[in-house]
Amino acid sequence: MERILRGIMRYRNTTREQMVKEFQKVRDNPEPKAVFFTCMDSRMIPTRYTDTHVGDMFVVRNAGNLIPHAQHFQDEHFSCEPAALELGCVVNDIRHIIVCGHSDCKAMNLLYQLRDPEFASKTNRRLSPLRAWLCTHANTSLDKFLEWRDSGMEEPLIFSSETPLRRFVAYIDPDNKFAIEDKLSQINTLEQMSNIASYGFLKKRLESHELHIHALWFDIYTGDIYYFSRGSKRFIAVDEDSVEKLTTEVRKFYS
Repeated sequence: MERILRGIMRYRNTTREQMVKEFQKVRDNPEPKAVFFTCMDSRMIPTRYTDTHVGDMFVVRNAGNLIPHAQHFQDEHFSCEPAALELGCVVNDIRHIIVCGHSDCKAMNLLYQLRDPEFASKTNRRLSPLRAWLCTHANTSLDKFLEWRDSGMEEPLIFSSETPLRRFVAYIDPDNKFAIEDKLSQINTLEQMSNIASYGFLKKRLESHELHIHALWFDIYTGDIYYFSRGSKRFIAVDEDSVEKLTTEVRKFYS
């Protein structure tokens, strides 16, 4: 806590004045462009690796960058994540939703261990809110991963996105660069897209192409950001060689 207090003092003496100017600029007419879901991992700093600023996007963080499926709630507005979707996409008319997973995700590492039935037992879930959270809201990701792993990890997976008809094909880590838990993390990131689309209050905007869902994945060891390209059917590193192609894809499919 002392470190945080000292940090606040450094902020007061350095960037506070500039921050206040930015706050004043967007105070009466903020125009955020995205709702950004990511993990609460302390290594994930989304505004830094997307170079975004005050007023640019809503950021929602939890263990494992999960968006619970609407089926888990009798009242689908009763949860932080769908409430954030409503606040961002309905109240503030934001048109882009981004889900961002990452490598060495502690929640995904734990989810991988939960494939053991004893480790995921009701008794253990009662002792661990984190296990309960993952077993309830990431079980579809784990099931899809296990089916893919057991089939040899080469076949593509099918995911749904904005509507049940707007399905896309995904090859997961075809170059075999990442750890097995990171492959699960990528599958989990894509699975959240269909969970987002399960909310009825978004249905009309999703069907009319007024609202779009994207997936990013951050490799904390290299600092590389991957964008899921539906055209290439895989996560593509955003770099000098790919950015123009990816920008063209975004303009074509999501404008």
